[in-house]
Amino acid sequence: MVVNNLKDKMRRIMLEKRNSLSASAINIKSEAIQQRFANSDEFNYARILASYYPVGSEVRTQKIVSIALKSNRLVALPRIVGDHIKFYPILSNTDLIVGKYGIKEPFIPSDSSDSCVSDNIDLLLVPGIVFDTNGFRIGYGYGYYDKFIARKKNSIVSVGLAYEFQVCEKVPRSDNDQKINVLVTEKRTLYF
Repeated sequence: MVVNNLKDKMRRIMLEKRNSLSASAINIKSEAIQQRFANSDEFNYARILASYYPVGSEVRTQKIVSIALKSNRLVALPRIVGDHIKFYPILSNTDLIVGKYGIKEPFIPSDSSDSCVSDNIDLLLVPGIVFDTNGFRIGYGYGYYDKFIARKKNSIVSVGLAYEFQVCEKVPRSDNDQKINVLVTEKRTLYF
């Protein structure tokens, strides 16, 4: 219970700070983060990229997605299905709909065969609110990404994208919290 209270407090404080960024600051910092990541070996060797669709003040991912699509790689976005996260491929002109929690996700017609690519992903972009220098993070508290990483950690590289001020020395964590492999900010790249 104490861990959850500490996480909630850190989450609130950091969200307030992140949400105070101007649109210009979000775009400038996101551009630098995306460029740094697009030049990384992790990105350049990936065949199937699972991204998140940014909401609010989250680090933008559109440039990364665009570069991946232009280089003929498969790009997938998440949908929440029950209490799990699943990834579905998108094209540059894929229709996105507003899904659970108000986040845009791929439209999957009910008559289409299951096009989920979760088992084939080799690179996963992970959203977060607070990240630490040990590779742990505080997300929105639903645990979707932690469950997915726990199941796939031996077959994917998980990468957090964050503004430098979102990084602290250590976040409180519980047994279910999963470590990411890489953290990219506008100033540095950390490997765990």
